[in-house]
Amino acid sequence: MKSNVLVAALRAYLPASRADAKKLGVFLAAVVLLNIAFNLRFPAPELHFWYLLPSLDVVMILGSFALVGLQGWRVPKLALGTLAALATLTRVLRFGDGIQQRFYSERFSLYGDLPLAPEGVRFAHSALPFWKFWPLAFLVVALAVLLPILFYRALRVAEEYLANSMRAPLVGLFALVAFGLGLVPPRELLRHGPLFTGGFGSSILPRIRREGAFMLSAYTERGVRSRIIARVQEELEKTPSRLDKLGKRDVHLILVESYGDVAVDRPEFARTLAPTFESIESELGASGFRIASGRMSSPTFGGRSWLAHATLATGVPTTDQFGYDLLPVMKPKPMAAFFRDAGYRTVIVHPGTTRPWPKGEFYRFNEKYYYWNFEYAGPAFAWATMPDQFVLDVIRRRELERHSGPLFIQYVLISSHAPWSETPTIVEDWSRIGNGAIFDTQPVLRYPVVWPNFQNAREPYIRSIVYDFEVLKRFIQRFIRDDALVIVLGDHQPVVEVSGDESKRGVPVHVFSREDTLIEPFRRRGYVPGMWPRGTGEARKMETFLFDFLRDFSTADVASR
Repeated sequence: MKSNVLVAALRAYLPASRADAKKLGVFLAAVVLLNIAFNLRFPAPELHFWYLLPSLDVVMILGSFALVGLQGWRVPKLALGTLAALATLTRVLRFGDGIQQRFYSERFSLYGDLPLAPEGVRFAHSALPFWKFWPLAFLVVALAVLLPILFYRALRVAEEYLANSMRAPLVGLFALVAFGLGLVPPRELLRHGPLFTGGFGSSILPRIRREGAFMLSAYTERGVRSRIIARVQEELEKTPSRLDKLGKRDVHLILVESYGDVAVDRPEFARTLAPTFESIESELGASGFRIASGRMSSPTFGGRSWLAHATLATGVPTTDQFGYDLLPVMKPKPMAAFFRDAGYRTVIVHPGTTRPWPKGEFYRFNEKYYYWNFEYAGPAFAWATMPDQFVLDVIRRRELERHSGPLFIQYVLISSHAPWSETPTIVEDWSRIGNGAIFDTQPVLRYPVVWPNFQNAREPYIRSIVYDFEVLKRFIQRFIRDDALVIVLGDHQPVVEVSGDESKRGVPVHVFSREDTLIEPFRRRGYVPGMWPRGTGEARKMETFLFDFLRDFSTADVASR
């Protein structure tokens, strides 16, 4: 008797004909699509095909459809549209989280990070050959249009199938399988705990709640961040800032993209870099330069260099886009403004900026060199719009040779920017560089870096660092005025596939000058002689640099207001 009842129940939702089998197949395909929509974490690390398992969200949705069907009702189209929007939002959040977690070790925020999507497109364009980029771009656009439609259709299929009240047991069976997995979880499930709630894929709702809470608290958070900026500004106003101890000497602040501690600490990287560092010490030393090196801790990891630049310039710890966007609003006094007050001509060198940048006005530089200002006629090198040697040569011709007054120049070099698949070679005769067309005929070092996994990236990464320091050695030796101060530092560590440890955020700092009095303040702060920043103790945070520099090179009796 009991077996007859079970058979009768099974027959209610098992296909009895080809048409029924087709309906079941379409229903299961819709369920699989919804599970992928709610579970998939790409590009974050995840188990292969785990996302096909039941999602807690999908089980709840199907359960709701089954309950509605048991009542003989139908789910309104508006409700299905809302659920399709939820699935689409889930994909945006999961994909954004994957990018931020994998490459930057940070959380994704719709408020701050979604507007940066064009930069991701630009990076993909530089990292991929055109025959890969354009099909991928078309696919992304197509998915952006089609996914909401597909999600709506999948939900409609599931709702129509479960409108038959006799098919409700399918949802129970679906949930039972996942529940059983949760009772005796495989080892891989235990190792990837955040992906699962029991045997189900974890719900998106806590993630949406967190995003919503941030949105609702944005005004409060803005107030908290504004007070931090105000406190930093108050402290700067109390800090000596005349910079009179520089004696009107030029200051060159040179940021080397992705130059992190891993370059000097990892043995295989250090071995590659050692001949260049040794030649810098010997050749610049023979030219009268003193050298000292130390470390700082960057506020960012793997990318988003502008956070490090803002922190360095303002003394405000800027760790995310929300804080960065506040700076032009609050307008704390940046480093260039202190130099301007001290009588310096201030110059920003930003060859990686390819679009108008209104926020750049906040930094208060007299002269700005963006991509279009260089009038470059040569080729790009992966992400880098032009080689750093060309950048330095333009500044040498237009600034160092034309202006005799004190200069403060901040350079943001780009040849060592990911993906490191193309590195230029050095033109020994700088007089031949001209408009850069010569780089069309120069050899190029090409590497088979595979993005987004950055396979084969370690050697090209360190080779790009070697290139920059070989260029800087020649530039400093040949063109830096006798009494100038040169500060070279990294902005952040490279991506985890290269650095190997997302928790370490140190960057090396090197200072050069023929005037020993300009090097001595750095030595007092723990910097050591030479190019290797070893034995320098714990790295100071990047937000301390502006305070330290102002105190070290200003008399203590008068502070700039």
